Amino acid sequence: MVGKPKSLLDKHIIRRNKHAALMSRAVEAYHAELKKPKKERDGYRKVCLKFEALSIRETGEPIKLCHMTLKRLAEGGKTRQEANEERSWLSPGEEELIVNFLCETAARGFPFSHKRTKEAVDKILAERLGDEFPTEGVGVNWTYRFQKKHQDCLKIARSRPLEEKRGRAVNPANDALWWAIVEDAIMKYKIKHENMYGSDEIGVQPCGQGEREHVFAAQGTGVPYQQRAGTRENITVIVTICADGTSIRPSVIFKGKAFNVKWGENNPLGASYVHF
Repeated sequence: MVGKPKSLLDKHIIRRNKHAALMSRAVEAYHAELKKPKKERDGYRKVCLKFEALSIRETGEPIKLCHMTLKRLAEGGKTRQEANEERSWLSPGEEELIVNFLCETAARGFPFSHKRTKEAVDKILAERLGDEFPTEGVGVNWTYRFQKKHQDCLKIARSRPLEEKRGRAVNPANDALWWAIVEDAIMKYKIKHENMYGSDEIGVQPCGQGEREHVFAAQGTGVPYQQRAGTRENITVIVTICADGTSIRPSVIFKGKAFNVKWGENNPLGASYVHF
């Protein structure tokens, strides 16, 4: 399946990381050159040219290296990433704590938005730095840059609303009990695949309870659910698939006092409308 195209910023970060990795190898190679007799050593320019050619041979991607940057790093200078980390508001331990917290809250059905994340970070820094921390807090785009820095662990996705009573019912104990009951029923009654069906549903909550917002979640997980208070009077779409690969038509369940025939006019899937 075709994946989501990378943004210009993502492409820039990938290329920057490749450049940094290649430059790091060039620095190590130059340090090795210093151990050779002076007449046999390669200079900064020659080392850069060698690794530019190496990049093309290994990846087919041309990466330009600056010999002055190589000189500065070889003499003990800091990379741009290292310099930025020194100016960072958060310590590495605090960053790890925030990443773990954002992943855990998302898994529990309470993912943090950009606004709530900024508020939490501002409180941490204001408590530690006191008057040294600006009153306006971190920058407006700080949360976006934070996610890009930790994109191996964090992602930004649009949340899916989940009624809070249903969210509380989903826990490891209930999940384990459910699968134990299903397994016992299959073994006891010797249920065949053609008689086993799995259903999934998505509910659209009325009265303004179905809004979605961009939130943080752990990388590699599905769409993050966001628990919200509200009624369970959802407009629900249910799909059912059999274990043998067949399926039945989807169903749409909604609340209403009367049935409108127009609801079934634009129905390419042939869904059934249930009204009672």
